[in-house]
Amino acid sequence: MKHILTGLAVVTAMAACNSNTNKEAEVQQAKQYTIDSMKNAAALQDAEAKNTAANRSTTRHYTSGNRTVYRSYSEPGTLPTTTKTDRPGWSNKAKGAVIGGVVGAVTGAAVSKDKKGKGAVIGGVVGAAGGYGVGAILDKKKKN
Repeated sequence: MKHILTGLAVVTAMAACNSNTNKEAEVQQAKQYTIDSMKNAAALQDAEAKNTAANRSTTRHYTSGNRTVYRSYSEPGTLPTTTKTDRPGWSNKAKGAVIGGVVGAVTGAAVSKDKKGKGAVIGGVVGAAGGYGVGAILDKKKKN
């Protein structure tokens, strides 16, 4: 019986050593897979950087009325890339109306003695009309 138990212990010990070797091999395989993945990712980034450098484009802009237009021109032999157009800003009429309305409302409320709200409304309307007129004059000058 002692010989059987001793033999079983030896076989168990050998099996235990063999399973550690398999685990170490799996860990090494996982490490190598990670290293290979990182090398592939680096190679892809290098290829993308070379491709981007080869297809560099020049961006030029010009103004058309009150808009700025950006155009990208690629190097010879490639197609042009996207064209981006900025939205135009506020016209002088709109700016004048808003500024005039605010200033008129504040002034109307300050000047009015009894009914501040009524003074603010009247002042705002008069100021907006005046600001719109001034803005229209500025737009006309800018156009010419």
